[in-house]
Amino acid sequence: IETSKIIGAEALIRWIHPEKGFIAPSEFIPLAEENGFIIKLGDWIIDEALNQHLDWKNKSIDIAISINISAKQFLKKDFAENLIKKIEEKSIIPNKIILEITEYILIDNSNKVYSSLKKLHDFGIKISLDDFGTGYSSLSYLRKYPIDYLKIDKSFVDETYSKNGKIFIETIVKMGQMLNMKIVAEGVENSNQVEYLKSISCDLYQGYYF
Repeated sequence: IETSKIIGAEALIRWIHPEKGFIAPSEFIPLAEENGFIIKLGDWIIDEALNQHLDWKNKSIDIAISINISAKQFLKKDFAENLIKKIEEKSIIPNKIILEITEYILIDNSNKVYSSLKKLHDFGIKISLDDFGTGYSSLSYLRKYPIDYLKIDKSFVDETYSKNGKIFIETIVKMGQMLNMKIVAEGVENSNQVEYLKSISCDLYQGYYF
């Protein structure tokens, strides 16, 4: 926010159907989750994102790339080991890859989740908690798990004009930064939001305004 420098990109999937045209992820991702196809789809997304990162790096665009990971995909056996192997084989610097997870993955508080996250984080991969504040928010998640980025959901950013909205945002920013996390505001759509986020020392933003 301070420098307007581009430091990363988020890999997002869209389906362009030959007959039906544009199909939003909100339509096909839940179905993929339901029928189990999300695992194969998720693996393909990871491969595409890693290859895109390398392609950009070869063109002197050396930025991080963040990849959304579904709960089913993350909980798959050997997920962490397989991802680490792919990154090593492609000679990618681990801290250029950010895994975006939702609070849903953390809800069972299991040792398996902690073990996988720690293994990925120790290897150098960054962990981002997406849509913070919209689901099963618990401060214990922030205390227990190795999280590098906290993403403020668009629904909060949309409330920057109200007193209560600002209280929520400023609380998240201060709390996250005190825990040594970078704070990312999602869904920023106008200059007023950018200026407000700058005034409260939010670290990063993404959205249509950019």
